[in-house]
Amino acid sequence: MSDSNSQDVSLSRELFGELPKQWEYQKFSHNTHIKGGQVDPTEEPYSSMLLISPNHIESGTGRIIGQETASDQGAQSGKYVCKRGDVIYSKIRPELAKATVAPERCLCSADMYPIDGTPEFRNQFLAWLFISAPFTQWVSLQSQRVAMPKVNRETLSRLRIPTPPIEWQDAIISYLEKRTSRVDKAISHAKELLDHLHEKRNTLIKKSTTGSLSSAESIDSGVEWVGKVPKHWDVVRARFVAELHSGHTPDRSKDEYWEDTDIPWVTTSDIKPFREGRKRYLYETEHQISELGMENSGAHLLPEGTVFLSRTASVGFSGIMEEPMATSQDFANWVCGDEIIPEYLLYVFRSMDQEFNRLMQGSTHQTIYMPDIKSFKTPLPPLEEQREIVNHIETETERLWELIDRVEETIDLLEEKRQALITAAVTGQIDVSDVKNEAKASHT
Repeated sequence: MSDSNSQDVSLSRELFGELPKQWEYQKFSHNTHIKGGQVDPTEEPYSSMLLISPNHIESGTGRIIGQETASDQGAQSGKYVCKRGDVIYSKIRPELAKATVAPERCLCSADMYPIDGTPEFRNQFLAWLFISAPFTQWVSLQSQRVAMPKVNRETLSRLRIPTPPIEWQDAIISYLEKRTSRVDKAISHAKELLDHLHEKRNTLIKKSTTGSLSSAESIDSGVEWVGKVPKHWDVVRARFVAELHSGHTPDRSKDEYWEDTDIPWVTTSDIKPFREGRKRYLYETEHQISELGMENSGAHLLPEGTVFLSRTASVGFSGIMEEPMATSQDFANWVCGDEIIPEYLLYVFRSMDQEFNRLMQGSTHQTIYMPDIKSFKTPLPPLEEQREIVNHIETETERLWELIDRVEETIDLLEEKRQALITAAVTGQIDVSDVKNEAKASHT
């Protein structure tokens, strides 16, 4: 064996471990053929064929999660033709482990490799191998160091992969189909429970801030998204009980405006932690501006307790400033007066998804414009009742978050189990002899 071949085998052993006696490490190119020959997806019959791109494949499972034709996607650049049963593997972002078996004759995007196995190498075994942990680790290390990592054809072809006898492959395929199906069902049920808990949390907030949980006599609020409210509540424009402020960005061409920055400045980069709905308070910002920059722009310092709402790009996410801050023009900000407390107004905004969706404008960059924001209305209970509502929401949502955390931990454990099953099976660490014997009998 040449030195390069010896090194290739050594690398494979490091990744996949020692194999059972009947298995071998064989070159990827010995067992498979990576297809070429792109076609024009705008021409018939290709335009009406199923087109599979990386975003149509679920990471780590091989499930196809989207169905589009070339004409649906408006695909223009060359695509590859795959026959039913070919393995389709995403060569970009290889750490995402996206591989599947073509369910019918179809196209795959140029970001993917269409691969066919030899008669002695099952395509479904290759698909399992592609999403195993050691293979994903290897392609991540080998992928080109560019903005969008990818693994090239030559590197992939040289890799030596675990190659069991054909009856072992059949047994492993059967074993994984049965075992992962059970795990997938458990994951699906857990995700359904997770969705239910999030929906329950959202409903709790909406019903609490609009008075639906109150036993008091109710009347129509005159606001569609609010519905009925207790008779003793008011419904007012939010800017009548809280001063409305916008933000601004100092001139980027003025270097002096961006020197000695020490004023917390809220931008859309601070929104991510608020997307889930658990975080309420903002303590520090990713960016700062200088006093000079603020003085020479429309931005101004807002006091602690100001409620901010993102109105462009990431529309509808809200929080409360825990210290004086300024914001970019991507936010509408409310400084609460004596008639409304910040936490109550925050939860009102977190009940307004339906209204935000109605008011958003723009196809690429969606925005809610300030004239619409000025018209926002809020239910307004007495102050003491606002405090009771906030306490109720926080107590009940804390319990729900604890349940959500447990379910998410369960999902993580199940997904780890699934990955461990796949890796153990394709590397020969699991005894599938019973399944192998069943598979052998079915082929005789």
